[in-house]
Amino acid sequence: MRNYFALSLCLLISTSASYAQNSHWNIYAKTGIQVGGPLYKSPSIVSKSGSPGFNPILGAGFSYAITKKLSIAAEAFYSRRKINYSSEVKDQNYIDHNTLIINNQSITFDVSTTFTGTTKGTFDSHYIEMPILLQYAFGNKWQIHAGMYYAWAFNKTNKGTATGIVGRTDIQDPNTVTDKEYNYSKEMTSRYYGFVAGTQYQLSSAFALEVRATYSLKSLYKEEWEGIPYTLKDLYGQLTVKYYFIRPKA
Repeated sequence: MRNYFALSLCLLISTSASYAQNSHWNIYAKTGIQVGGPLYKSPSIVSKSGSPGFNPILGAGFSYAITKKLSIAAEAFYSRRKINYSSEVKDQNYIDHNTLIINNQSITFDVSTTFTGTTKGTFDSHYIEMPILLQYAFGNKWQIHAGMYYAWAFNKTNKGTATGIVGRTDIQDPNTVTDKEYNYSKEMTSRYYGFVAGTQYQLSSAFALEVRATYSLKSLYKEEWEGIPYTLKDLYGQLTVKYYFIRPKA
């Protein structure tokens, strides 16, 4: 029975592969890296700098040729987006977490105020990204594509420290903090969508090199959260190598 099952499975795989090679299907794996970060627009940010972490991409996809030049593709891949940042801000909205001890019991409450000073932190999110693309081929080597993507952040963090003045800055003894820790991870969005566009060069019958740009239409923070009064939308460039398991026979 085991031999029969193994033989049937081998026949099914070989038949499927043979069908795909003689049809309009491409099946491939892809891996690569990406760099970028969130775009923002806020008068409270005086200056901002950042450095990317190691942001790998690993996944697979398939495409179906509608005509000789036009095809549609769908992918699913793991994606990490990490960036370390440092910001100089002035009178930025700030949620100050305070704790009082009353009758040996701690009471925590939030105060909405402003912050002026330096913030340092990290965005680090792990995604499953699923783009759908329309592809157009130029000759046998080049291809351009565009479409939209949906992403689910299954693990996300935004932590850092703040050093500066909380509240009014025009008084003699302002309220200052030094390396005060903050954690806005719970305020980050879990689901994103946006635009995708790029190009691909066929290196050989099995390998291709792809360059792609993605722009998110959703902010990193939840819309209903008032702690950050502006949006942060990711713009990333991706460089990947594709390996084709199955391609139509010429």
